Amino acid sequence: MSLLPAYLFCLFSLFLSYNGVLSKSNITDPVSQEAIFDKGTANSSDVSERLEPPSLNGRNGTVEFDDPYRPTLAYPTSIAFLFVFLTLLFGVIVRAIMLCTSMCIPYRVVMFVFGGILGFFAHNYPHFKPFVEICYIDVDLLLTVFLPIIVFFTSYSVDSHSFWRSFPQIVMVGVFGVLLTALIAAFMAYYLIESSWNFSTALLFGIVCSPIYPVEIVTQLKELTKGKNISVLLLGEGLIGDVTVMIEFTAIFGYLAMALTDASQIALLLLRFAGGGVLLGVVMGKITAGLLSLTYYDLLCSVTVTLAGAYLTYYIGEKFFYVSGLLGTVIAGVMVSKRKSTVSAEVEQVVSHFWRILSHIANTLIFAIVGVVIFEKLCYVISVRQCALIFVTYTTVYTSRLLVYAAMTPILRHIGYGMSWQHAMACVWGGLRGPLSLCLALIVLQTPIVADAGEIFIIQTAGLVLLSLLINATTITKVLKILGLAEISLAKKANMTNCVKRVMMTRDRCISMLKMDKFLADANWDLVQANTTIKHPYQLQMSGRDEDSDDDTYMGYHYTTCPDCEREIPNEPTKKEIAEMLREANQRVLKAMKISYWRQYEHGKISKDGVRTLVQAVEVAADSNDGRINLEQLGTLWKPKAHAVWLRRKLVDMMIPDAANAQVPRHPWRQRCYRIVTNVWFDGFIYVMILCNTPVILFEVAMRGPVTPTVTFTIKSLNLFFFIIYLWEMLIKFYALTIRGYFKSHWNKLDFFIIVMATGDLILDIIDSVTMWDKWNNLNSSVLTATKLLRMLRFLRLCKLARVSVPKIMAYIDRMIDIQLAFGYDVGKGFVTGETEVCNLLPQLVDNIQIQETLYNKLEADRLAVTRQLGLLQRDRPWTAITVKTRQATTSTLNIMLSDAMQLKEEGFLDEMEYRLLVNAIQERVQAIRHKGSLVAPSSPETQLRAISWLQGNERVADYFIENSEIHNYNINDILISRGDQPKGLYILVSGLCEASYLPPEEDLDEAIPNYEFLTDLKFSEPSQDYIVSGNAIGVLGVLTNRPYNYTVRCESAVQAYYITMQVIKEAFNLAPNPIMGLESSMWREIGIKLSLMVLPSVPAYHSWSSEKISMRLEHAFVPCLKAFKIFVVSELMEDIILLDGVCQDLATRELFQPPCYIPRTVHRLIFPKSSQLIVSGQCPETKLLIVPAKDTDELDIMEDELDDLQCELVSNASSRCLYHKVVRKLSTESRNKSAMRGRKRRRAGLKRVNYRESVWGKQISTATMPVMAGTQSDKEFSKYFKPSLDEVPEKLESPKATGLQLFP
Repeated sequence: MSLLPAYLFCLFSLFLSYNGVLSKSNITDPVSQEAIFDKGTANSSDVSERLEPPSLNGRNGTVEFDDPYRPTLAYPTSIAFLFVFLTLLFGVIVRAIMLCTSMCIPYRVVMFVFGGILGFFAHNYPHFKPFVEICYIDVDLLLTVFLPIIVFFTSYSVDSHSFWRSFPQIVMVGVFGVLLTALIAAFMAYYLIESSWNFSTALLFGIVCSPIYPVEIVTQLKELTKGKNISVLLLGEGLIGDVTVMIEFTAIFGYLAMALTDASQIALLLLRFAGGGVLLGVVMGKITAGLLSLTYYDLLCSVTVTLAGAYLTYYIGEKFFYVSGLLGTVIAGVMVSKRKSTVSAEVEQVVSHFWRILSHIANTLIFAIVGVVIFEKLCYVISVRQCALIFVTYTTVYTSRLLVYAAMTPILRHIGYGMSWQHAMACVWGGLRGPLSLCLALIVLQTPIVADAGEIFIIQTAGLVLLSLLINATTITKVLKILGLAEISLAKKANMTNCVKRVMMTRDRCISMLKMDKFLADANWDLVQANTTIKHPYQLQMSGRDEDSDDDTYMGYHYTTCPDCEREIPNEPTKKEIAEMLREANQRVLKAMKISYWRQYEHGKISKDGVRTLVQAVEVAADSNDGRINLEQLGTLWKPKAHAVWLRRKLVDMMIPDAANAQVPRHPWRQRCYRIVTNVWFDGFIYVMILCNTPVILFEVAMRGPVTPTVTFTIKSLNLFFFIIYLWEMLIKFYALTIRGYFKSHWNKLDFFIIVMATGDLILDIIDSVTMWDKWNNLNSSVLTATKLLRMLRFLRLCKLARVSVPKIMAYIDRMIDIQLAFGYDVGKGFVTGETEVCNLLPQLVDNIQIQETLYNKLEADRLAVTRQLGLLQRDRPWTAITVKTRQATTSTLNIMLSDAMQLKEEGFLDEMEYRLLVNAIQERVQAIRHKGSLVAPSSPETQLRAISWLQGNERVADYFIENSEIHNYNINDILISRGDQPKGLYILVSGLCEASYLPPEEDLDEAIPNYEFLTDLKFSEPSQDYIVSGNAIGVLGVLTNRPYNYTVRCESAVQAYYITMQVIKEAFNLAPNPIMGLESSMWREIGIKLSLMVLPSVPAYHSWSSEKISMRLEHAFVPCLKAFKIFVVSELMEDIILLDGVCQDLATRELFQPPCYIPRTVHRLIFPKSSQLIVSGQCPETKLLIVPAKDTDELDIMEDELDDLQCELVSNASSRCLYHKVVRKLSTESRNKSAMRGRKRRRAGLKRVNYRESVWGKQISTATMPVMAGTQSDKEFSKYFKPSLDEVPEKLESPKATGLQLFP
């Protein structure tokens, strides 16, 4: 935003320097004043008197101002700046008052009145005149400065997809509609306004009154459900209508000025302006959009590119090429709007704000300037008749607009988005007049040829603009309500109700947390609650509703009161309401999908072209009846282009050697010929002969007669020599490959054709040699022409040299196919991710269960279809999928690094300069990745196995798996895992695609999660289906829980996978037995993170968190081994806890938690199934918790502080100390003898903290037990990976009887 002050300074410096206000020489030099006068700044007799040059009456040629209205040299030379910036400051004050008081008077009307007051003072007080001197600038300069701003901002803000979809309607109303409106207004002006005008002047008046500027109306229409299409149509009509008006104004103005006298000249001018403007707009739009895509993070460059592109397009078109620069600016703005996703969201938002500010400044100054000019120059012309004619003009213009829409509605109904009569009436009423009409009227006022009519032009036009703002803009809301377009749908009411409830629940949680603040504890919480209570936004918006109404229909629900219990029971919606709610829910789902795509783009999970493709698909779906994305259209991205496949197949056929089309002959001589023609030196010799023959052919074709006999003999001899070589090649191939095998090759067909043509040429040479006819000197002979044609056909033999470049061409085609498929994979992956996120958000988006199920089934079907296509694509071309995945992983990592750098700055570790240096270093890598197009080769099977997440950091286990497993090949439809089977191992998919079909188990799911690790939601009781691609492990949850499978895995294609048996996995658990970082814990950690990503979004504290942010929060989470615990103490070092498997119970409230679920932060102690206080079934599995540590907390620090509750058993809720610890504490305080003291030292004293690793593994193996283990080594085959398992480690604690301590006296 630092560009804005500098831009304004340069802008108004240009104004002042142009009009001679900044330079004293422009004030005192009569030549400059004459120049200004000649340019048309004088427009009437009064104005001419005021602008005539000063007289030179003083001595020594000094200037004396005879006109008292002239400013003196005592005024500051830069006083015009005072008017500009005071006007802007006044505009800020007015806007602030309007926002505070909800004033209904339009802002532009207030600025016009402000300018009129200044003009009145300037007219009555001459010394005030220099303050507003800048208002009399040349209108051409005014258009050059302000018109690109207004037009580019409007075109940049329009939705490009909706604009092009509505383009036929826009052309109808923006071109033909404007023409008809101008003609009707011209007839009115010709007969009513001024009888002295000719029809050309009246037509000029109609053109000036035609353009619209519906900014205020569009802002209100975008807030309505049924107003999107109308808003796009009005914006498009404003843009195309402005272009049409400018072209018409130029033609009619040229006709009045006698510059255009012929109809053909006018037609050519219109064609040049329209066609040249389109071409200029396309070229400049491509250039500006391309430059904008290079400035992803650069804010200054992005703003500068759009600013320069808008002004250059307009200025080059108007001043250099003499085409419609306005049309070029419109097209360039729409094209840049389509490509604005190429910059980051923050930069794009700043660019939009920048142009909004410029548009606000332009409207402020234009209306103030027009107000000054009218009230200072033309206040004596304004009469009662002129004021009455303003209403006549207003009525005529809008009546003509009504007639135009009434005539065009039958056509508009069948093109674009369609149109009803309500939409047509809204468009008629929403056609506000804007600054372009005022600027065109000022041009007429400043032109001497039509200066007399200019006064009426400016008065009538200003009155029309003001009335449209005062009447239409202020009443559009009521008009829309009357037309039924402002009605709020039932679905929107229900959705807003749910959102209000959620906001109020957040308010209550915030208040409850703030009450714990020691500084805010004594605040007036009743007043806080009253001040933070909000009303339903739709409550006061409903027609005929007062603020205290008790009717709750605005909530979106209908209720029936039960006569017995007087309870309100919600009614079932009707079919019409269901259809309306479904349509609204579809639109909300599509909007959520679009947001998901943009969020993926911001996090580097999808490319800029991919997000543009997906957003366009969503916009197309929003326009369709069913609201569903067309997967057939997207499916073309996952298949190679048909023409590329055909061309590659033809090139492959061209590369097939001749010998491949024939069998090896049995005859010895034919075998020798076969070996000759298949030798690489044979092809090399023929290529050399072709190259040597080429200069001879060129010389013979380009040769002009008369030709000497020596040259003729030499050429004929060489032709004969090369003919013999080619004939020998053909004959030897005939003999070696047979005639049928010879003609199977396309190259041989070409050789045969050339030899036949060369034979004809040779016959002509023989005829020329044996007869008296000389073909070389007979230039008019048709035979010579045929001969040259035959010789030129020999150039076709050069095509054979292209055979060498065929592999390069094939490689290029393969690369293009790979790039296209990689782009398709990128789009498909973004689509699948968006579908998954929206499925998880459905309960929040839609509250009707029936509609939820309908949308969920539709989204799930689309997700599965695209997932399958992506899996097949990865099977056929794995390098394309690997390229996309690698690029996305890199970009996501870099974006997280950027976020971490921002956090370091906020925490004070980096100052501003250091932060910029670090960010620039990261952004360089981001730009390099975004423009990198090289393909990534697939990883080897061993690399894929080592890349499994739960093997990271366990290189010994990875080596052990590689040594004790092998790759198995499976055919299509082979079954890897069957539902109900016991786990026997796991699979690590190396290549191919598998289908996983889940069926819920028949038994109860209260104590354990189902044995299926590919769930996308928490609906365990419903069947589901998913596809598994390479790089994933299958059966992990089975080897961890040893429960039967609840799903079936079938090979969708040929599959290669590592198979690791259960015995190998159990042995691997012993290799990495760390209870926190070991293999088993790492496997549970992966399962836990997947479940937590589905559980945490429903937790209120994580409602506003994105999935990426939650993933980073879970990165430090761990799953400890809790088999030795009966009571688990939740400390302040644990941020969050998620129950993954098994059950547990809150010690204080006795609330039972079932998996998977979030353990509230209010829980301090958890009872596990080993405790006698928690009664569970005998099949209850071991409890597994995913613990998210607090910031800067180590996992071992948390578990080291846990009490060793291996033998603790709580028997009473009154005390938190078990009997065992109670006796130990009593002995420690009452015993006085040394033996008792020694006994106490041998046992645990009170709440002694012990080593968590020892409580799980046992104490270190003593030296006494080492010989025993050494002796058992012969019984077991220890490998280099072996480590004793838990079963072989002696128990850590002795029994109470062994210690001699009596627990119960």
